[in-house]
Amino acid sequence: MATILVTGGTGFVGTNLRKRLSDHTVRILSRHDPGTLADNEQAVSGSISDPESLRRAAEGCDTVIHLVAIIEESGGQTFDGIIRQGAENMVVAAQAAGVSRFIHMSALGAQHNPAFPYLAAKAGSEDAVQASGMDWTIFRPSVIFGPGDGFINVLANLVRKAPILPVVGKGTSKFQPVAVGDVIDAFGRATADPGTIGQTYELGGGKVYTYEQMLDIIAARLAKSPRKFHVPIGLMKTVVTMTSPLPKSLRPPVTQEQLRMLALDNITSQSATESLIGRRPIALEDGIDYIN
Repeated sequence: MATILVTGGTGFVGTNLRKRLSDHTVRILSRHDPGTLADNEQAVSGSISDPESLRRAAEGCDTVIHLVAIIEESGGQTFDGIIRQGAENMVVAAQAAGVSRFIHMSALGAQHNPAFPYLAAKAGSEDAVQASGMDWTIFRPSVIFGPGDGFINVLANLVRKAPILPVVGKGTSKFQPVAVGDVIDAFGRATADPGTIGQTYELGGGKVYTYEQMLDIIAARLAKSPRKFHVPIGLMKTVVTMTSPLPKSLRPPVTQEQLRMLALDNITSQSATESLIGRRPIALEDGIDYIN
């Protein structure tokens, strides 16, 4: 039975992935108590910013699945520090521990462009993985949805509560949301198939939508018909800045970085999801029964 170290194993994707890895020994890197563990799981204390703890966590592991990332900078945590430097730390630790396999979650649109710090950090993390000398696989998913996600659930909460639904910008930015189960199946394929070594896969869902179309699908699922109004991106950036000191529950459900990235379509014409999982990816409207 292979031993797999999962970083970010207590997050949204990580908790789903752990269920998929039930036939492996799964070591979960965590700064805090990870809660109840399955029989095949073990917790190790460590932080992505503590290289020595990473080396100890990787000892005896065959594979590392690296999921750690942040979607908002706060409290001294930066995209570059957590995403790029964190991946570099994990790669060095895995090399020192003799790990042979490294599976990494990047993001669709990763690019060396300082105008988009999140995507630039993801591109830097990819560079570290590709230069590692290990048997690597990189996944670049679009926005991921499923029970417990931080995307559809946020939009659904807005649809439920807002008397008039704000649409950021023109609402025409395109997305290709991919179900967490499809992403997990792709990761599972990578752990078992050596043919995925040395490959970077873009993962998109079954359909492409505009931002406004996604809001409409969510509203239909919730049996809501809210009136909508469009908020200029510049105005929303000001609102996000002004409300940043407030508790998260009182802030707009969007970050400055997400507003910046609305300038880019989050879609791919080269999605590998279907070929990796052997079936058509789930479309958004068919996979959001968890909101009600």
